[in-house]
Amino acid sequence: MANVWNFEGLSADNSNNYLKQLEFQAVFDLSIAITRNKPETGFFEIMEAYLLEKLGISHLSIFNFEDSSWSSAYCYGRIISGWRSFPRPDREMSVSLLADLLPELHQVNRHVDLAIPFYFDGEIAGMVLCQKPLNFLGDHENEVIALIQTLMGLMAMARENQKLLSYRLKQESMRKEIEIARQVQKMLFPKNLPDTKDLHIYATYLPHMDVSGDYYDFIDLKNGDFAVCVADVSGKGIPAALLMSNFQASLRTLMMDYNDLGEIVNRINTLICMNSNGERFITAFIAIFDSSEKTIHYINCGHIPPILIYADGSTSSLRSGCTILGIFNQLPSLSVGKESIGGEALLVAFTDGLPEVEDKKGNAFGQENLENYFVEHRLEKLPIIHQRLLNRIDNFASEKGFHDDLTLLTIRFGN
Repeated sequence: MANVWNFEGLSADNSNNYLKQLEFQAVFDLSIAITRNKPETGFFEIMEAYLLEKLGISHLSIFNFEDSSWSSAYCYGRIISGWRSFPRPDREMSVSLLADLLPELHQVNRHVDLAIPFYFDGEIAGMVLCQKPLNFLGDHENEVIALIQTLMGLMAMARENQKLLSYRLKQESMRKEIEIARQVQKMLFPKNLPDTKDLHIYATYLPHMDVSGDYYDFIDLKNGDFAVCVADVSGKGIPAALLMSNFQASLRTLMMDYNDLGEIVNRINTLICMNSNGERFITAFIAIFDSSEKTIHYINCGHIPPILIYADGSTSSLRSGCTILGIFNQLPSLSVGKESIGGEALLVAFTDGLPEVEDKKGNAFGQENLENYFVEHRLEKLPIIHQRLLNRIDNFASEKGFHDDLTLLTIRFGN
């Protein structure tokens, strides 16, 4: 802490020069502190070192005004009592005697003389309540008040800089987290899908944001059997992606150890409940293709029913299953559906982002339009089916665009 100076012998010119030097040094040090993003306590230390003792101010308190409320930021000397009764600041508020501005507050704070508002970006950022500068009373009192306002304006700017820096750091941290989650999620999807005479699987995945809640998978099992899955986690972003990664790991592990699809789904539901605490849920369609019987055993967990389309254009909606996963610790009911694949057939599974695409009038594309499209184009090559559908939906949505993740998985079975 600086020593108390004696100013009684200074002439008016000397006092003025001293104030200019003091202002220059204080502004310089505050500017350096701002460029170094020094914590707010560092600014208060500068306030004490350069101003309070040298100006003869024994009592000073700083109050910030943000988010429509006052908060106490700093106190030197005696604490201000009853400051929570401050009125909402007026943009035209000027330096006042506390006895004139807030007489009731002055009654309990006789050690405080002045109420000095300070500003940032044209708005009141706070107020200083302080004792008069005993070393510079009279002609130089206004200059001291102006100095205090200048320095407080700098401190307000420094606080805003620190907020912006904190925001940028959080944004950068979030960006890195999102990139990690995106890379992790990318690893969840199968790198290769079958493309043979007897089996061709094709997928389209369009996330609405960097990290999606949609998921599809192909799991190669023994003896030519395989499993497929299309799922959708409630919500978006990193939490949804993390829960989906847990779902994928559980599904793949259990598929290797269990033959009972119902038992697999029950176990996955238990794990999701444990990981999400009931705050998120998953809709899913999980199916196992039995190559020897040419059948599909499936469970629809509250998902939009996939469509099985036969060569003659007849269809079957795959609805059997259970409720969504992650809500009930024990699924209230569960049934395993079964469909025969006698000859050529097309299985189409998708997430709700497809039928819920809206036009500019708010009309949804709808499940019926999707089913009609797939029946009409059932014999075309899968990549063409996907691309034409995306073109049609894009034209339907027009400038409104897509507002959800889009995932489409098609499976063509041969003879």
